[in-house]
Amino acid sequence: MFKKLIVLVIPVFLFACNSGVKTTEKTESTEQQTEEGIFGDKINGENPISGKDLVAMLEESDSVWVTMKSTIVTNCQHSGCWMDLDLGTEEVVKVTFKDYAFFIPLESQGKTATVEGFAKRELIPVDMLKHYAEDDGKPQDEIDAITEPELSYTFEAIGVIIEE
Repeated sequence: MFKKLIVLVIPVFLFACNSGVKTTEKTESTEQQTEEGIFGDKINGENPISGKDLVAMLEESDSVWVTMKSTIVTNCQHSGCWMDLDLGTEEVVKVTFKDYAFFIPLESQGKTATVEGFAKRELIPVDMLKHYAEDDGKPQDEIDAITEPELSYTFEAIGVIIEE
């Protein structure tokens, strides 16, 4: 079942992120903003947990619905279709956006984000890890060095609030 899910999810990631056009202009095609700093569904952002709290919660459960607040470490530089949030543990959580219904600005790195949605820990296949590295602008030798799947924290957000 898990392998079938990966096979179904990977083409969505590849299609959504790799449109072949890199742009820094704010347009409807690169971000869906409902209000200043709010992307996707409007979330209240009240009582967010920290990254360390999320890690502790995922030790007890396969997945959790949470609101989390943290710093954006990096994000997709092609279309804004994902971001990595600092967990405060020298690890990050890869945040994607439900149904690719919205994207964040390309210049979001270093800003604070509040996200709401499902978090889990899952095995990320090599081809997806390479895709993320390409989106992040990593050099080809670093991309080629990725040869093993990785157990990572992931988060599918229904909405994001980015603070300036």
